[in-house]
This record gives sequence, structure tokens and C-alpha cells, in this order.
Amino acid sequence: MRHAVQVLSLLALFAAAASCASTVPLDPSQPESPVTTVQVWNQNPVDMTLYVTNGIHRIRLGLVPGPGTRTFVLPPHLLLSTNWLGFQADPIGADGLSVSEKIQVHPGDRVGLTLGR
Repeated sequence: MRHAVQVLSLLALFAAAASCASTVPLDPSQPESPVTTVQVWNQNPVDMTLYVTNGIHRIRLGLVPGPGTRTFVLPPHLLLSTNWLGFQADPIGADGLSVSEKIQVHPGDRVGLTLGR
């Protein structure tokens, strides 16, 4: 019971912190950073979970249905320390992580990625 109370307390703390977060720039005179996107074409028969990495962080972008297309917005903080990104596609229910070469991406770019068979 005590553990459940601690977990609920932590959840309430995280919820309170998240409610204080703002999407408004700290300095309204500064322009918002441009949106950087990646459009993924999955030619495989299985769904793929897509990740992006900058060499430090690996972030799950989401699911790309197979076969199908999905567009994701890249988190702006990934491009703060480097412009070189890599992508990883993990098939759901199958083996074989696909890893792209690192490519140079700048804020505002639209990247295209094809997941072939």
C-alpha cells in the first residue's frame, strides 16, 4: 500500500510539472525554430518502429505501417549539438534492425526515407 501511495505521489508530481510546461517561447521577440520533418515510405509487409539518433540520444518517432507512409516532426533539440542524424527502423514481430547512414539535417529540412525490402 505504501508503495502505491509513493507511485501516485510521483505521478501527481510529474503531472503538476507537465502542466507548468509551456510551448510559448521564453522571448517572444525570438522566432520559433523551423519545423524539421522526415517522411518515411515503408515498402515492407510489416510495421516498423522508427527511431532517430544524433549519436547521443535515441528517440522513438513512432510507427510506420507496412506498406505505408508516415511523416514525423523531428524534435528541435536533436539539432542543437549536431546536424548529423541517423535513423533506425525496427520491424514489429520480426528480427533485423535497419540502420541508415548518418545524414546532415538542418532546421527546416524535409527528409525522405525509404524502408526497402
